[in-house]
This record gives sequence, structure tokens and C-alpha cells, in this order.
Amino acid sequence: MTRSDLDILKDHLTDRDYELLRNVEKFRLLSTKHIQRLHFDPVHPTPTASARSCIRTLSRLRDALVLRALERRIGGARAGSAGFVWYVGPVGERILQSLDPPVISGRRNYREPSRHFVEHTLAISELAVRTIEAGRQGDLEVLEIQAEPASWQQSLSRFGTMQTLKPDLRLVSASGDYEHHWFIEVDMASEHMPVIVRQCAAYETFRATGRYQTTHGLFPAVLWVVPGPARVEAIRGAVTATAGLDPALFQVCTTEEYLKVVVGLHREGS
Repeated sequence: MTRSDLDILKDHLTDRDYELLRNVEKFRLLSTKHIQRLHFDPVHPTPTASARSCIRTLSRLRDALVLRALERRIGGARAGSAGFVWYVGPVGERILQSLDPPVISGRRNYREPSRHFVEHTLAISELAVRTIEAGRQGDLEVLEIQAEPASWQQSLSRFGTMQTLKPDLRLVSASGDYEHHWFIEVDMASEHMPVIVRQCAAYETFRATGRYQTTHGLFPAVLWVVPGPARVEAIRGAVTATAGLDPALFQVCTTEEYLKVVVGLHREGS
């Protein structure tokens, strides 16, 4: 595609197209349902009308190579267009790079990702979409929500080397006069407990640098979101049993409890 062709295409994209493209870039992978909930449900009178409009738009953007879909679908081939998982296509990448300021930089790797990566990334996207929907409903005010790599936090180690903490999500919300900061980790119950403990220790190490507190005046709560109650108890027990970890820093909840926790209707042990 020539620069002239790209400019023509950009002129024909709607504001919603640009917002949709930015969100696919922001969250790396979004399902058709995620995109429908973010961009179409709020403006259509029925779910059927929303779904049809969403699929028409995604088909148009796919034909223009603004977006691409993974070969693997949610629910298999029988799921049809609703089962597609979307990522930024080569033309979409060029559009994002042409914005002022550019939204992305560097070339992409277009290899099909592993099943674990897809499932984990979609689980993160699902929490983000739920949070945005809760904000629209007035349950909380979403001030900032960042996925990787925007969520990453850098600091210097005691040896003077750069170290990077990589939360799955960073959320800043508000209720009344208070801001609430969260680092969110999505656990698929596929990691061994020593891996979970090491990640908790990384949060303690980052907290000790004081870098986040200097900028924001507080340190976020770390929230592990897990599949079920047994995993909740396993992670809580591991945190409590590990020297150097402050149990007050870490919360653990199931996916179903997530919104109640971030809205403030649920506390550990309640």
C-alpha cells in the first residue's frame, strides 16, 4: 500500500474505527465479543443489532488489513465470526505509527501465538472490559487502565541495574474523593506456586524502591485474580507462609469476585 493509498484509507476510517484500533493495540488481543461490548453495545438498541454492526465493521477492517484474526477461534470453527480473536494488522500498524504521536513503534511478529498466551491475554482483556463496563454503569470511575507493556514499572536495583516489574494490568479508579491504585495479576492456575511467590517478591522489591510512591503518593494493592476458591486459598497460604511478604499488600479473588473487589464491595475474609 502506497502512502497515498494509506492516506485515503485513513480519511475513510471513522472515529470508532480509530478507537477500536487503539484498543486492539492496547490490549494486544480482543475477541469479537470484547470489541462488541466496548464499541457497539453502548450505541445499539439490541444485542442483535450490535453484533451485526460489529461483525460488518470488523470484516471491513480485516479486508483492509487494518486488523487480522488468529487462525484459532474461540469455540472452534462453528463459532463463526463471533469466535475470532483480533490483533493489529500490517496496515493498522502503519496507521498507528503515522499518528501524532505514534501509538506504537517497531515491527510486529505475526506468528500464531501459543494457546496459553492467547488464553491468558484474553483473560486479561476480559477483566479490562468488565472494568470499563462498570465505569460506564457508574459503579466506579476509571481514571487509567493499562495492559502490558504500558503497565510495566521500571526501577534501579541496589546494584544499579534496571529492573522491570510486569503487572498484567495497572488500574487507577476513583470513588468519591479517593483514588484506588491496583496492580492486577491474572493467574490461570497453570503456574507452580514458587513462580507466584517470586512474582510477589518482585512487588515487594519494587515497593522498597519507593519509585511509585514518589510519583503517586501511595503504593498499589496487588490483586491476584484466579479461577476458583481452591486457588485463592493456595495463594493466600503461600503469601502468609513466605518470609518477606506482607500479606496486607496482596489480595486474592476469583474471576467472579473481581468487580466486587475493585468497586469496593468485597474484602478478603468477608
